[in-house]
Amino acid sequence: MNKRFIVCTALILALLCCTLGTLAEGYQAGDYEAEANGHNGPIHVQVRFSSDAIESVTVTAHKETPMISDTALTQIPEEIVRYQSLAVDGVSGATFTSMAVKNAVADAVAQAGGDAAALRKAPVVYDRAQNQDLNTEILVVGGGMAGLSAAVTAGDKGAKVILVEKLDVLGGTLDVAAGYLLTVNAGTNDPAINDDLEHVMSFYRAQLSDSVRQPDFAFTENLMAQTGATIDYLTSLGFESVCVDLGNYPCSIYNVGYDFADKLVKKAAEEGAEILTGTKAERILMENGAAVGVQVSNRQGTFTIHADKIIFATGGANWSAELKDAEPNLRVVDLNEKAGIGSTGEGMRMLAEAGAKMSDSLYVKSSQYDFAPAFGWNTSSMPSISDNTPVVDGSNTPAAQQTMLVDSEGLRFTSEARAADTIINKKMIDHGSPAYWTILDAENAIGVDPAFTETVARMSAQNNPKIAVYGETIEQLAENMGVPAENLRKTFDEYQEACKSGRDECGKAAEYLIPYAEDGGYYAVYRRPGSWGTIGGAFVDAQQHVVDDAGNAIPNLFAAGEVATAQLFGDYYFGSFSLGLYTTAGRIAAETAVAELQAN
Repeated sequence: MNKRFIVCTALILALLCCTLGTLAEGYQAGDYEAEANGHNGPIHVQVRFSSDAIESVTVTAHKETPMISDTALTQIPEEIVRYQSLAVDGVSGATFTSMAVKNAVADAVAQAGGDAAALRKAPVVYDRAQNQDLNTEILVVGGGMAGLSAAVTAGDKGAKVILVEKLDVLGGTLDVAAGYLLTVNAGTNDPAINDDLEHVMSFYRAQLSDSVRQPDFAFTENLMAQTGATIDYLTSLGFESVCVDLGNYPCSIYNVGYDFADKLVKKAAEEGAEILTGTKAERILMENGAAVGVQVSNRQGTFTIHADKIIFATGGANWSAELKDAEPNLRVVDLNEKAGIGSTGEGMRMLAEAGAKMSDSLYVKSSQYDFAPAFGWNTSSMPSISDNTPVVDGSNTPAAQQTMLVDSEGLRFTSEARAADTIINKKMIDHGSPAYWTILDAENAIGVDPAFTETVARMSAQNNPKIAVYGETIEQLAENMGVPAENLRKTFDEYQEACKSGRDECGKAAEYLIPYAEDGGYYAVYRRPGSWGTIGGAFVDAQQHVVDDAGNAIPNLFAAGEVATAQLFGDYYFGSFSLGLYTTAGRIAAETAVAELQAN
């Protein structure tokens, strides 16, 4: 008998025995309900059992983020039933959701008298299809904001498009973003809003005046000038937005990020783009100095996608070890990573290997600074004047222009009233303290949102310095925070004096210097610096061609979005700039690629 046949038969029998062993005791037939914690809260499931099998798994309630969780909430239940196993693969990009569904089903299995531990080991043998090499006119690598923009545009212009995304979910960081896009000179903008390019660039230059890293202002201005055309183009495709003025620059809001991502995915598919999720780019294929394709891999194996034009939109590197090595302070500060987990820097590596000119440094794209996760708030926003009228964003949390921000030594280190919270956030990262707090007084003499103060009072009952603490005096507050009392007292007294004189050594403007109550108790609210991704990567020209060290375009190769921010931004980042600029970069790359195809 053929030895290979004997081995294969033995293997199959072993797997079958293992699975049957798992179900040897069977189940008590019926419907069972269970739950387990996901990313945003409990996920509830209903599981139906026969005497010897899991017949169905239904997710009945959850609070997970749409787009990110959708695949996990459908695929995991289906595969548990198909393979009668809890060892099915999780959905990449939705790890917590995947684990929660499996944990909830495991609870139901135990309720039904089954062996959940054995079921977690029950083997899963996925179909192994023979991958075939593919051919396309335009290959987009990466399914975030820039990639989706490129796929929609290229498809709309008539090109054959394939988009590959290494995660099982699409949208990237857009899924967790507010969905604001910088918009300059758009025909669809509200005429009452100042969207003039010079106005926006004036603000941009002024705020980056003391930045150690300086962007390529000419490159930035050229890209910024075309953001309005991008919004007009999206409007022509049926996307609806609302133009708002953020004070120093205008932006367009497309509901919320994950909803916008969902609509972009559907539009790309409508325009004929073939979308391959769970498909990871491994390397760019080069011939005679030109990009001709990309080697990719998925659960079924490795294959090649040959393309006339390739647009890399793989995101940044905020989840890479390289970033932590580049900025030593990141090992110290309690950084809240808010960008998509698919941003691991592999796209930058592949572009570098293909001969792209790369930035000398890679650093954090500063976000707004946050509160402790226990608050359930993600970002800060608040009154910039001293009355009790709150100015809040979707997180319903106040910012801190009128308060003191202190470090782990109880000392101030920057003005709390910068033009953007992202600047303060960057100062926190550079300062490198392991902890920061915003100081409030129980009497609310400063006049922040009273509802916020009430919430802080409730949270401080835990007396956890990593959430919020209370002290009847500044000294008691310092003790509960774990900072030197003499430092916090000195900081407090000097700040109170600055409020009286209108002169602050940290440079805070007098209009924000509002004194605290001298008694009545104080709160310290824990604050975390955050990251919206990274700045750095490949250099590109005005048409988003990737360039080499000599400044020459690498034939057929484009880059858009966070993978190519070497010329954008400086030390300070501003909200909505990324989505506006990356969408525009994706559009420009696709339009250029299609035009070159048509010219040939």
